[in-house]
Amino acid sequence: MIKTAWQFLKRRYLLTLAVVLVCLILGGIILAIGASAPTDFPERAIVSISPGMGLTQTANVLKENKIIRSPFLFKVFIVLLSGQKKILSGDYLFEQPMSALRVAHRVSLGIQGLPKITVKIIEGSTIAQIGTKLKNAIPEFDLPTFLIIAKPLEGYLFPDTYFFYENAKPQDVVDTLRQNFNNHIKEALLAIQASGKPLADVITMASIVEREATSSLDRRIIAGILWKRIEIGMPLQVDPPFFYILGKDSAALTLKDLAMDSPYNLYKHLGLPPTPIGNPGLEAIQDTVNPTTSKYLFYLSDNKGNMHYAATHDGHLANKAKYLQ
Repeated sequence: MIKTAWQFLKRRYLLTLAVVLVCLILGGIILAIGASAPTDFPERAIVSISPGMGLTQTANVLKENKIIRSPFLFKVFIVLLSGQKKILSGDYLFEQPMSALRVAHRVSLGIQGLPKITVKIIEGSTIAQIGTKLKNAIPEFDLPTFLIIAKPLEGYLFPDTYFFYENAKPQDVVDTLRQNFNNHIKEALLAIQASGKPLADVITMASIVEREATSSLDRRIIAGILWKRIEIGMPLQVDPPFFYILGKDSAALTLKDLAMDSPYNLYKHLGLPPTPIGNPGLEAIQDTVNPTTSKYLFYLSDNKGNMHYAATHDGHLANKAKYLQ
């Protein structure tokens, strides 16, 4: 009787063990399949996880984009890895199939996988030049949209070295350059306020000064001359605005160009042009609000880029004959 009972218990134990093993095996298979990459995992996919997107929404987006099989397992892995329902927003590049565990690891740590592209914007660049630079560096960049968004901000996008993702959006780029301008202009605010001139006038004048000289010494002298011309009611009579509207430098300008009726023709119209003619750097802005007071009213640059100044028109004509012939 005892032997029969023992055999019964043994058979029951073995059966239970077999069931458990089968369940574990099946569970492992299900887990492995669920955690593995989908068979139709996309090639080089970029998935955007927006700020404020919750864990469930993120899991669904990854599922819809065929990055994961099981939103449930993905969420479990996120909690196991971070101890909470923590995800980091951003644009994630998935170049090859990977498990849901690895996807969760990247999303929980913000490992986006996108290479950043260096874009160097030089001082004085126009919006059009900035757009071209971006398009050359990032072939898929939406240049037409950028030009529409950025055009009203001519002068207020800071020239600097930037690092953008290959899927950079025009608005994000504009916001980055604009914020950089706001950050840097703080360094010149006291001087701008002390000058008594509106910020718009300072930036517009700086955009001209930026293109007229390369050294701080010359920029400050030229700024002093141009501010003086405005004060005495003399036209600024500078060429850089023609490059802005016509793409022509001083040597290419014709008498017809100089006679054109445009608010950017500062030979015919008094004061500053209606907008900045480029995006000046911080040094040009600082030089513009810290001009050098001099006796000069005229200046020119010779073929080697050296500046020559004159107090009178006759002196200016003499410099032309001496240095430009």
